[in-house]
Amino acid sequence: MSSKSNIRTEVQGGIESTLLGFATAIGPILLFVGILGTQALAPAFWATLLTATVIPALWLLLKGHAAILPGTRAASLTAYIGLVLQVGLASGEPSTLGGTLSSQQLLVGLAGASLMFAAASGLVLALGLLRLGNVFKMIPSTVTAGISNGTALLLVWLALKQVAHGTWVVSLTAVSMLLCYFFWQKAQTRMKALQHMPAIMVALFLGLSIGLNIEPAAPVHTAPVAYDLAWIAIRMWPALLDQPLGHLLMVGLPGAITLALVMILESFTANNVMETRFGLRIDANRQLVVLGGSNVMSAVLGGVPCTSSPVRCVASWSAGGRGVQAALASLVLTGALMLAFGSWLLVLPAGVVAGLFLLQAPLMTDPAFAKRMAEMVRTRRLHREGAGDLGFWITLIISLVGFLGGLIWACFMGIGLSALAVLRSVSSNLTAQWAYMNHYRSRRVRSAGESNNLARLAHRVGVLRLTGHLFFGNSTRLTQMVDELHEESIAVVIDVSQVHDVDPSGLNALTWVVRTLIDRPLTVVLTGLRRTNSPELRQALGSMSGAEHRIDLDHGLEMCEELVLQNSTVMAIALQSVPLEENCLLQDLGEDDVTTVLLLGEHREVAKGEALFHRDMPADGVWLLESGAVSILTADYGASSSRLATFGPGQFVGEMGYIDGKTRSATARADTPVRALLLDKAAIAALIERQPNAALMITRNIARELSQRVRSTSALMADETTDTSTEWANSSLGSFSRVL
Repeated sequence: MSSKSNIRTEVQGGIESTLLGFATAIGPILLFVGILGTQALAPAFWATLLTATVIPALWLLLKGHAAILPGTRAASLTAYIGLVLQVGLASGEPSTLGGTLSSQQLLVGLAGASLMFAAASGLVLALGLLRLGNVFKMIPSTVTAGISNGTALLLVWLALKQVAHGTWVVSLTAVSMLLCYFFWQKAQTRMKALQHMPAIMVALFLGLSIGLNIEPAAPVHTAPVAYDLAWIAIRMWPALLDQPLGHLLMVGLPGAITLALVMILESFTANNVMETRFGLRIDANRQLVVLGGSNVMSAVLGGVPCTSSPVRCVASWSAGGRGVQAALASLVLTGALMLAFGSWLLVLPAGVVAGLFLLQAPLMTDPAFAKRMAEMVRTRRLHREGAGDLGFWITLIISLVGFLGGLIWACFMGIGLSALAVLRSVSSNLTAQWAYMNHYRSRRVRSAGESNNLARLAHRVGVLRLTGHLFFGNSTRLTQMVDELHEESIAVVIDVSQVHDVDPSGLNALTWVVRTLIDRPLTVVLTGLRRTNSPELRQALGSMSGAEHRIDLDHGLEMCEELVLQNSTVMAIALQSVPLEENCLLQDLGEDDVTTVLLLGEHREVAKGEALFHRDMPADGVWLLESGAVSILTADYGASSSRLATFGPGQFVGEMGYIDGKTRSATARADTPVRALLLDKAAIAALIERQPNAALMITRNIARELSQRVRSTSALMADETTDTSTEWANSSLGSFSRVL
């Protein structure tokens, strides 16, 4: 891609992230006014402008991941405003009628909350420096989903308050914006030209048109001063000197800890979206350092929490934004829009504010939760089997507690319930460890040489058998297994035949694991899709490109064994040499008998790539291999040829012609220079005539070798193959005895 084209795509990514994220960028103005009242307009605008421009710039200076774009999000913002209320109401200043904050209480609340915010951000920074990021990645997604849903309920409640205290124009504006949003989204699916204008921006323009024309807002010049530097937090902190500081800190401490946790959860949710959807690898500890460091400065300057925004991240990446240029374009454009429309943002009509609250609610709601709720309403069934249903009910409880009781209780209750669910299922539902070919083999019959090679190279194929439920309790553990695979592995088999069901977390984790293994690159074989009880799993894995599919574990193992044998160096076999006297065909023969056989045989040398014998040719005898490697092929050459087996020194090939006297059923090709002894028909006939006991012993050795090949198959079929091989060997020996 050219430099100009690259810059164009980066800027396009920044523009898309700005347009889709602008409604959340002005969230501080909406929530401050909705919860704290119109007196909070000035500090709200200052915090909005600061958090949309300066803090993302600090994020980049601290070298955060280029694809992770920060912004304000409703959950952490709500937690912060809750701190303002707690500290303000706990101050010694008298309250106003109606329980709202007075001007002095607002000042004390903002000062105390910013101090608590700085402490929470410092805690996040310390956790990153202590390299505890992966610990917080293990917090179940149900907690994050519940907090998001609870915040969405709060936004709906704020919208209803605006409507209840407003005129009919407020209701008309809010409803019109909501309908416009959904209809525009549907229209975008049919007309590509409409996709460049986000539905939320169209709804905002419609709301402004209705609200400003039918019921104009207050004149712009009556708005509070937006750029008053008095709202810088360190300039407000002296207001705390006249307050019971210890009491205020104790009141705000639980909220500060909750704020730190919510900030981490929000950021890691966005990180997880980018990792699972686009295959990125994000350093959790580094992101904590960036998150904490940038928000410490936000707290000092009077800003609000700024965390990773999945809306901005996905929009930028989908439009081509990959680097710092996209992030810079986003923050510059967002700042320009704030400055250009700032005065109008301060006097938004009540209906537009209510409409924006309603529009942010579906964006905050967890998609998997909403889908499950819709299914419940449609089917009128409250319960369904599996861990996915358990996660839904935990999320529902957290959502209601977050709305009715506050985010503090929601966080701790969510973590507690999720931990209990994980402990309940830990004995059977946690993902198994990697196994290798020393534990699993296919049922395909292998020669002794192949079996030895597979045993020596057992670590080249990783086997993962998933059982039970894949859900939020083991999804993180599943992603960690990618780094535990043996570094010399060239293929993996992932069997899902015993997976009962999955929830969104488990499904995202498994698809991420498969995609990551494919990108390494490794040969990934998925087995058992037809046997799993999860239709979601069948659909997700069945459509993945780059992965091989086999009907069951046995066929998947067979494919990987073939791959290992094809990639193992045949030169290692070629350098080996086993004296003809020690060939397994001559096992248990007396010294004189061995000498006789060697005298009757014809010593041969076959160049690499030449055939010892061809398919459909008359059988010329048995080949005893002294050195080199020989592969048995279904055809001579070409695309129709596939390898059936590979034999090495000390083994023999061509015994079927000795058994039934028919033409060759396969081609034997030298993979390396081969030295061998050919025991042809004339030699065999002479041996039968002169030393029948030696000929009978050779026949027994052939039967023993064939039986051993059958016995080397999967342990799952050991009993059946043992009986079959014994019966076959006995019948073969009887036939040979009659011939002799």
